[in-house]
Amino acid sequence: MATSLTGVGILWAFLSLAAALLCCSGFYLPFWIQGRLLDKVDAYFSSFRRCNYPRVTAQGGIEIVEECGRYSRFWDIPSPWWQASTVLVGVGSALSLLVAITATAACCITYVVHTGTARIAGVLQLIAALLVCGGAAVYPVGWNNREVLESCGNVSSVYNLGTCELSWSVYLLGSAVGLLLLCFGLSFCASRVKPGSFRI
Repeated sequence: MATSLTGVGILWAFLSLAAALLCCSGFYLPFWIQGRLLDKVDAYFSSFRRCNYPRVTAQGGIEIVEECGRYSRFWDIPSPWWQASTVLVGVGSALSLLVAITATAACCITYVVHTGTARIAGVLQLIAALLVCGGAAVYPVGWNNREVLESCGNVSSVYNLGTCELSWSVYLLGSAVGLLLLCFGLSFCASRVKPGSFRI
């Protein structure tokens, strides 16, 4: 296997891949908060997806749709804070995935990453971690929207979940942020190739 990565660099590449997978999974899965809808079924929310939600029938009654799905349009997301959270965490996840693919490729291909690009990749991972943290920080500002109030006992508000609780996707995102910060530190020792030392 031809690689220009050091032993630390190979560890960095695999941790980068793990961080990206955790970040993308935590972003996509709708299990950020969990509540109870009409005391019948558990309801789950993320910034742009939800599971188990009420719908008005043709007869004017209310039925609970027991499935997971995303809002049909970006502007249908019930809070501008959730829209901002979707953008921030989504961009952070995409950035972490881009770095992870590059780092993984560097395990098999020589001269994909040298010391300068490894440091740039590390800075991108730091930016990704900050974006995810920013998205997680603005998400609770939208906890006063109607959908969350219906599932959290009509007592939820900004940074107050009421009767709801955090669910496991939040912990995936937290783990991803921790790994991204670790990868930022490891990126400074990831490559043994100095800039300008490429052979053609």
